[in-house]
Amino acid sequence: MNEIVKMLKIQYDDSYKMLRSTVEICPDGLWRTDNNGLPIWNHIVHALMGSDFWLRLDYSGDFNFCFQLPDNVSSKLLGDEWCTEGDGFMTKEQVMDCFKVFDIKKDKFFDSLTDEMLCRKILDDMEFTYLSVICAQIRHIMCHVGMCEDAILAAGGEEVPWVAFGE
Repeated sequence: MNEIVKMLKIQYDDSYKMLRSTVEICPDGLWRTDNNGLPIWNHIVHALMGSDFWLRLDYSGDFNFCFQLPDNVSSKLLGDEWCTEGDGFMTKEQVMDCFKVFDIKKDKFFDSLTDEMLCRKILDDMEFTYLSVICAQIRHIMCHVGMCEDAILAAGGEEVPWVAFGE
């Protein structure tokens, strides 16, 4: 792995670890509650689905998520819609299973990149590069970590542990 890719992976992994920590610290009573229409579990799965979609080497052809979504919420999640408490939810265990599956895909993705590839367009007709999609996913994850942390703190829970510099 080249130096720039290595540094990007550290930054991505730090954000990703904070997203995973959100699952661990979220009070059970808040996990599926309509938090202004945005349940904690849905924030986390939405961010994870974004990374699954964007962190790939082949953008041509059809895309399939690397992890399974439960039938009770899959149509809403695949339609990029938010689930309310009445729509169903994913348990913490189901979400952690998604992380376990995605861990393999994300590591394989970063291991396949080179510094030279980072500025390549992901598709000829798009301006996005590998570098831009990685940076966008870091920001996307941290946006949702922040929104989750705000709800968790408001409910009397603890802060999401800060992770930096590959700790």
